[in-house]
Amino acid sequence: MLHAGRGGGEPIGIEMDNRPVRPGLSVPLEEALNELEEGFAVFDAEFRLLAWNRRFLELHDLPAALAFPGAAYESFVRCFAERGDYGPGDAAVLVRGRMAGARRAERIQIELAKPMDRVIEAVGRPLASGGYLSTCADVTARRNRAVQLEAQVEERTRALRLSEERLALIADEVPAGIAHFDSELHILYANRRFARAYRRSPAEMIGLHATEVLSARTLGESERYFEQARRGALVDFEMRVELPDGRIKDIRTLLRPERPSSGEVIGFYLLSIDVTRRKAAMAALMGAQKMDALGRMASGISHDFNNLLTVILGNLLPLSEEIGEGELNREFLAPAIAAARRGSALTQRLLTLARREQFAPEPTDIPGAVAEICTLLRASMPRKLVIGTESAAELPPALVDRSQLEMALLNLAMNARDATGGAGQIRIEIAPYDLPPQEAELLYLPVGRYVRLRFSDDGCGMSPEQVERIFEPFFTSKAAGAGSGLGLSMVYGFVKQSNGAIMVESAPGAGSCFTILLPSVGLAALPPAPLALPAPEPAPEEESPPLLLLVEDDRDVRRTLRRKIAALGHPLIEADSADEAKLLIQRIGAIAVVISDIDMPGTLDGFGLARWLAAERPGTGVVLMSGKAGLAGQAAAELPGLPILRKPFTDAALAAALATARAQARAPQPARRD
Repeated sequence: MLHAGRGGGEPIGIEMDNRPVRPGLSVPLEEALNELEEGFAVFDAEFRLLAWNRRFLELHDLPAALAFPGAAYESFVRCFAERGDYGPGDAAVLVRGRMAGARRAERIQIELAKPMDRVIEAVGRPLASGGYLSTCADVTARRNRAVQLEAQVEERTRALRLSEERLALIADEVPAGIAHFDSELHILYANRRFARAYRRSPAEMIGLHATEVLSARTLGESERYFEQARRGALVDFEMRVELPDGRIKDIRTLLRPERPSSGEVIGFYLLSIDVTRRKAAMAALMGAQKMDALGRMASGISHDFNNLLTVILGNLLPLSEEIGEGELNREFLAPAIAAARRGSALTQRLLTLARREQFAPEPTDIPGAVAEICTLLRASMPRKLVIGTESAAELPPALVDRSQLEMALLNLAMNARDATGGAGQIRIEIAPYDLPPQEAELLYLPVGRYVRLRFSDDGCGMSPEQVERIFEPFFTSKAAGAGSGLGLSMVYGFVKQSNGAIMVESAPGAGSCFTILLPSVGLAALPPAPLALPAPEPAPEEESPPLLLLVEDDRDVRRTLRRKIAALGHPLIEADSADEAKLLIQRIGAIAVVISDIDMPGTLDGFGLARWLAAERPGTGVVLMSGKAGLAGQAAAELPGLPILRKPFTDAALAAALATARAQARAPQPARRD
C-alpha cells in the first residue's frame, strides 16, 4: 500500500452512483480521471483519503465500500497485509511497519503479485503540500515483455559465447599462429599455437609488447613490415624466425590492418605459417629432380659411351700387347688406355650417383667398416692429417651397402684433406641415435633407432651459400681441375639410397661436420638376398670349342668382340639383330652359345632372344651384355643364373662368362612336352 505524506485538508469527494464525485470538478474531467489506465489516490497529512479514481480500486481489488472521503489510510494497509500483498508475516506487525514508513514520508515503489499472474506496480510519493500521492498500474504485459527480453538476451548471450568458443577452438586448432596487435605493438590476443611457440599460454601473452616476445633479430627484420601494416597496407612476407628454444624456423607471415567504422588503423592481425617442412620438401624435390635428370642423362649415354669404350679398349689393349714394353707404349698407349678406363669408371660413378646402379644393402658393423677404411686412410693421407675415431658400445648394425659406405667415407676424407690443406684433424664419431617424431617429420624418416656417424674436420669451413649447394652434382668450391664435384653428391646419393639422412654444419674458418643417420637393422626391413651366379663348372676337355653366335647391332663393337672371341679359340658367326639371330639359330643347329647385346632395334631385344632360346633351344648357352647398368641389373633380376657382362669388359670377364654359358649348355635339360 502506498503511504500519504503529512498535511491538512478536508475530503473533497463523495461516492454517488458508484463513482467518486468531487466538489468543484466538472463531470467531463471526473469521467476522464476514471478512464485513466493508472489508478490514483490522494491522502492528506492525517492519512485520510481525499480523492481517488475507479482504476485505483480495480487494480488493487479493493471493495468500493473501503474507499470514501476521510477513509483511514490504516484501513487500506490492514487490507493489504491480511491479504498477503506484503508477503508472509504477522498482519499487525506488517501494519505497524508500513504506518511507520508512511509517517517518515518515504517514496516507495513496489510490485504486488495479483491473481492470474498479474503484476501491479504501486508508487507512492510525498506531495509538497504535505499530502501523499499513490499511483498504481498494471505492468503485467510490460513485465512479460521484460522477461521475454531477458530470455532473448540470455539466449543471444549464450549463442555469442558459443560462437566465441567455437571461433577460439578453430583458431587454436588451425595449423597457424594467430595474434592481434594494437598500434603500439601490444598483444591483444594470441591463439594457442602462437603462444606455445614462445613458451607461454594465450592468457600470458595478453598485454605483452612485441619486444618482450620476439627476439631482437626477428623483431629487427620484421619491424618494417609491422610499420607497413600500421599504415594500412596488406603485408605478406617470409623470414627465418629464432624461437626461445634456439630453433630456427622458416615462417610465412600475413599482416592485415584493423580498421573500425571510422576507417583509422588501430592495430593489425598477424597470421604466421611454419613453412620449414614445405621448404625442406621443395629443396628435397629439387634435389631429387636434379638427381633424376642426371640419372636419365647417365643412363641414356651409358650404352653408347660404353660401346665406344669397348671399341677403344678392345683395340688399344691388343695393340699394347703387340707393341710390348717400350717408349711408344708408355708415352702414347698407356695414357690412352688409362683415360678410357677412367671414362668407364666415371660412367659407373654417374650411374651410382643417380641411383641407377645396383644397391646391395646388408647388415653392416659400422665401427668395423670405419676402422677398416681408417686404416687405409692413415696409410694414404698426409702424416700431418690426424684421423681419430670414437665409437659407443653396443651399437646396432646398420642396413647399408658396405662398399658404398666405404666409398662415401673415402670421399668425405678426401674433401677434409683438401679443406685442411693436409694438416689438421679428422674425427669420426659413431653412436646410436633414437630419432624423435618432430625431427623425423622434418627429415621424412620413420621414427626409431639409427646409427649416427659424425665426420668432422678443422679445415677452412664453408659459407652458407656453399653449404646450400654442397650436394649438387658437379658443384665444387675447388680450383678448376682440382675436383669433379661428384664426391659429396655420391655421399648424398648413398645416404638417401640407404633410407637415411645427412646434415652439414659449417662456417668459414670453423671447419665442417657431416652428420649421417643410417637405419638400424631393426628399423629397416631386410631386402631379399641377391641371387648368386652359379660358379662355372670346370669344362671337360674338348677337341674344339663350340660354335658361337655373336649378336650386336654396333658394327665397330661387333668387330672388336669378334677379335676377342676369336682370340679365345671360338669359331663364330655374327648377326646385327635378334631377329636375324633367331633365323640363324633355326637354320644352323650347331650353334652352342649365343652372346647377345640387350638393347637392339627390331621386334626382339636381348631379353626376348634369351627367353625364346630357353623355350625353343634349352640346350643353348646364353650370355647377355649391355652398356646400360639398368638393363644389366634387370637381366640379373629377370633371368637369374644367366651370365651378364657390362661393357666395357675385360678378356678375363668374357672368358669366364663363356665358360659359364658352355657349362649351362652341357647341363641336362628337362624334356619338353609338346
